[in-house]
Amino acid sequence: MLSKFSTKTDQLLNSVVTKLIRFFNYEWSGALIAIIVLSFAIELSTGGRPFLHISNIMTIFNNAAAVGVIAGGMTLVILTAGIDLSVGSVMGLIAALMGYVASFWGVDPWIAIAFGFMIAVMVGSLHGMFIAYWGMPAFIVTLAGLSLWRGIAHLSTGAVATPRLDDTFEYFGRFNPLSWLSDGYLNNSLPEFLMPLGGWIESLWMDYFRTFQMSGLIFILFFVLLALIINNTKLGLYIYAIGSNSSASRHAGINTKKYHFYAYLICTLSVALGALLFLGRAPYAKSDYGQMWELQAIAAVVIGGTSLFGGRGSLWGTFMGIILLKLINNGLTLAQLETFWQMVVTGMIILIAIGLDIVRQSKSPVKIKQMLFFTSSGLIFFALIHPISNLFKALILMYEGSSMKALLESGVKLSATQSQRLISSDEISQAQLIVSDNWGISLFLSLLIVMILSNCFYMKKSWLQINTIVLSILAIVVLLFNIDISFPIIALSAVILLSTLSVDWLFEYSIRINNQSLTAKNQS
Repeated sequence: MLSKFSTKTDQLLNSVVTKLIRFFNYEWSGALIAIIVLSFAIELSTGGRPFLHISNIMTIFNNAAAVGVIAGGMTLVILTAGIDLSVGSVMGLIAALMGYVASFWGVDPWIAIAFGFMIAVMVGSLHGMFIAYWGMPAFIVTLAGLSLWRGIAHLSTGAVATPRLDDTFEYFGRFNPLSWLSDGYLNNSLPEFLMPLGGWIESLWMDYFRTFQMSGLIFILFFVLLALIINNTKLGLYIYAIGSNSSASRHAGINTKKYHFYAYLICTLSVALGALLFLGRAPYAKSDYGQMWELQAIAAVVIGGTSLFGGRGSLWGTFMGIILLKLINNGLTLAQLETFWQMVVTGMIILIAIGLDIVRQSKSPVKIKQMLFFTSSGLIFFALIHPISNLFKALILMYEGSSMKALLESGVKLSATQSQRLISSDEISQAQLIVSDNWGISLFLSLLIVMILSNCFYMKKSWLQINTIVLSILAIVVLLFNIDISFPIIALSAVILLSTLSVDWLFEYSIRINNQSLTAKNQS
């Protein structure tokens, strides 16, 4: 009886370890784990503002739509070992001209949209010709395009915002494809068989369906369609082959120039679709749209596990990458943190994603533990953002206020901007209170980050155990002091630290499984 139980336990354990190994072999595994971990951390840290609510999830998809489809096109380029630094400028050019010809020239909106896609074909063809057929470096061509297309956008439109765009553009953005069911139910204009569905949608409209927009739906359908094309046609097969080894692909008879050209053309067409989705949610068009979007697109691709050296990655990874970036933006907004912190956290996520990619290729238990330490410290940094942001703002306010007061007392005439830095005694008292409330937790969290990162260089089990105990105590402390924004993230960090203790065992166990399977094959 005991032996049967032991056998079943071993079989279950073998199955779990095998599935874990298979999961981590996927390029997008790191992005998916990050989405799950951060989603629960943000949900627990947003102070009663629901994060994992269906309406908020739809909002994340809507916000991700425009830059997401651009990142999807960028994936094809990077899979060929190329790059496109101009997608943000091209997006601004296409969006501006679409809106400009529709608003100022009186052109039919559908013709204006077609005109935008024609521009995309022209730009993509130029990029593809210069890079694929003329052999010019993609970095140089698209870097020049980053400046060139932005300049043309400003010059052709005078950098003037258009009047409110025609409602036609809303069909690709704010339009809710379920609104006709809700409206039809309220107006009693639906066919009889659709009335129950309309009533159900209307009853849940404010809680669930009001944020359902066409942009989010198009975003999902775009990735499904593009993934089907890439995974089931020779276009995708050849793009992967070119990225893996361009010279070998050429010798195998693949027209590498043609498929390189196709990659840049599809990328720019994706930019046009992204511009259209953005206009569908924006009230007007302007030539400065899309600034820094090339970095967001590249970040999403890298976070999703696609190698910058080409030949390895997936569209689903990019999809998860852009969702992760927008999830961070949305979560920090709900946590009432400044926008610039989104850039800081995004940079850290990119570093972690690249680290996961390196770890995946190395297959070293030491590197895996180092990556877990870095991830754990990253989570602690995420918890640190709120108190340290409040601390720095209060300290700066007090310092600037005292400096301006000293200048005023010395007889210096302050400018209007300087006078704004003067603060009252009540404001000073409030700032001092903020400092006293936040300096302690900021110091503790900062020291904790240093302790965890020290494991990357001093990888002793005893030291790790000490760090884990300290982290657990700190989690209890912040819970007792009701610092809700820190506790769930610190708890997650403690779990990640504890998981490092099992890395060596998992490696040894997986090696044993592989040896057993090889032995069984040899015997058969």
